[in-house]
Amino acid sequence: MSRAAVTEGGVRARPGVPARRGARLVAVGIVFAWAAYQAFWNLGAANYNSDEPIYVEAGWSYVHGDFSANREHPPTAKLLIGLAQLVLGQGALAGRIAVAVTVLLAGVVIYLWLKREIGWAGALFASGAWMLMPHGVTSGPRLDRFAVLEPFMVLFAICAFAAAWQWFRLRSRAERASGSRPWLPWLWLVVSAVAMALSVTSKVSTAVMIPAILLLPLLARRVADAVAGAIVFVAVFGVVSVLLYLPMGLRSAVSYMLQMQSEHNAAGHLVVVAGVATTDPPWWTNLLYSVEGMGIAATAVLVVGMIAAFRLRPPALTLYVGAGMAFLLVFHLFVSRVMLSHYYYVWVWPACVLAGIGVSVLLASRTRLLRLLAGALVIVAVGSSLWVSGVIATERAVGMALVLPSLDAEGVPEGDVLVGGMAPWEYTTYLAGHWTTDPDDPDIVAVATRESPRFPVEPAVEAVIDDDTVEVLELDDVTLYILDEEPATAQ
Repeated sequence: MSRAAVTEGGVRARPGVPARRGARLVAVGIVFAWAAYQAFWNLGAANYNSDEPIYVEAGWSYVHGDFSANREHPPTAKLLIGLAQLVLGQGALAGRIAVAVTVLLAGVVIYLWLKREIGWAGALFASGAWMLMPHGVTSGPRLDRFAVLEPFMVLFAICAFAAAWQWFRLRSRAERASGSRPWLPWLWLVVSAVAMALSVTSKVSTAVMIPAILLLPLLARRVADAVAGAIVFVAVFGVVSVLLYLPMGLRSAVSYMLQMQSEHNAAGHLVVVAGVATTDPPWWTNLLYSVEGMGIAATAVLVVGMIAAFRLRPPALTLYVGAGMAFLLVFHLFVSRVMLSHYYYVWVWPACVLAGIGVSVLLASRTRLLRLLAGALVIVAVGSSLWVSGVIATERAVGMALVLPSLDAEGVPEGDVLVGGMAPWEYTTYLAGHWTTDPDDPDIVAVATRESPRFPVEPAVEAVIDDDTVEVLELDDVTLYILDEEPATAQ
């Protein structure tokens, strides 16, 4: 099926068609320069992501010795957000810059990891898919343009998987040759355990991927390595995790986190699935969110690439990364009852790696149609990434961020804005204390509402609008009703 030179971990480029070094360097340079633009350009423009202010404030508190905030999540990512603020200045922009760095670092790790296994073209496709294609949420085309926990968790998980693969490959080579430095493979396993500890103590979701690392030697039927590796990995992982948690108070922090997450899972979380608000979403909800977040084009690229990786040539690398992704999918689709629109982000990176493997196989095929399919995947991926770049170039403050400036521009006297149809995080940061949810508040000067299946506008709020509105402004998805100068009250 393929003239590719097959290694234990993947498929190299066809030996008869060596890539020109200059063209390769240009391609790599273009992809990473483009990724740097998408990571950093216009970074402070977008409205806050839902939990972003919480993590930014918690990180600032952590680096000043106060670990009382946001104890329902582990500390590492928030500490890094706090450290970024110490260096770059307090506020969300510093945290966003730190996250942007994680995107590029993850891209570098993916490229260097896969380059030797599947060739530079497939490695660059995987890296570029991760750094450039949409991984969006309602607040923007890429979650990793906000100061949130997931990008740190994912970066360290990628490092852990790449380092464990080095352990696996070097151990295989050590069995075939009695070379020096027998400790080197085990050093890579230690690096993997440290990286996974950093990942899980950023956010716990990636803990379910650990079995894929521990079972990796079994792909080569090395039971002794699996047992010894599990002992080393678990020991190092445990020690590092404890050390990272110590400043927060290990026992109290872990107990609180487990209690809060258990209660959250039992109660469910109010989300909107296909336009319907529910606390009991169907099992496929996170798959729907992934399509909505990435778009049909990017989703199709990854799905076709993954099918090619598994159907055309499933070597150890494919099975290894696929197992890690499978553990994530099982947990998020069938175990956890809490399904939020950004959770899919954690399995995008293994999908990108598998798609890169698939593209490398298609490119190495002797069948012209399959090589054309690889070219089509590249073209669609580039188009999807160009869309992201366009959105980033025009990002600006929207909706509730425009309310106070609009009131100032209209000469409205200082007072409270009655809000309806939205969650607290959508307005508290932007209204600087001048907000209320009480229609009987005597200081109301305006009403701001938006359409939301989760938070319908209450009749009492609508009564204030009907009775006292003198001007209506449409601010993106927010409708701002400016009231009479006389205090507004519900009838």
